[in-house]
Amino acid sequence: GRVIPIDRGARSAALKSMTVRARKELADNRQIIIFPEGTRRPPGAPPAYKFGVAHLYAAFGVPCLPVAINSGLYWPRNALVRRPGTIRVEILPPIPPGLPREAFLERLQTDIETASDRLLAQGRTEQASGSVTGQGPVELSP
Repeated sequence: GRVIPIDRGARSAALKSMTVRARKELADNRQIIIFPEGTRRPPGAPPAYKFGVAHLYAAFGVPCLPVAINSGLYWPRNALVRRPGTIRVEILPPIPPGLPREAFLERLQTDIETASDRLLAQGRTEQASGSVTGQGPVELSP
């Protein structure tokens, strides 16, 4: 695969390695998907966005397309059991290049968390009303 590994114990070296690998992927006209917290967290837990996403945003001067998901309701972190329900994915408006790192990270977190909260509330309402569909896989088109 084309996964870019991150060694969380070697912060400086990991940031450099991640930047080199990401630059290569961009040069190959590939898109980069980043989970800005570095891991999944339980629904409703406070966010902890990492600096690496802001570093890459500033280093490459490319737009960022935030995405919100509610998968934590149905596929809990560190759990093998999955609950029935519809995982929703919302593609948010792009963040243009050029913002200062701090402003970018603040906007990214605000945009994703606002949309995620909405998706989580929608999922919880469906669970409470018993209207969970639990449909099978859905094919996404580019």
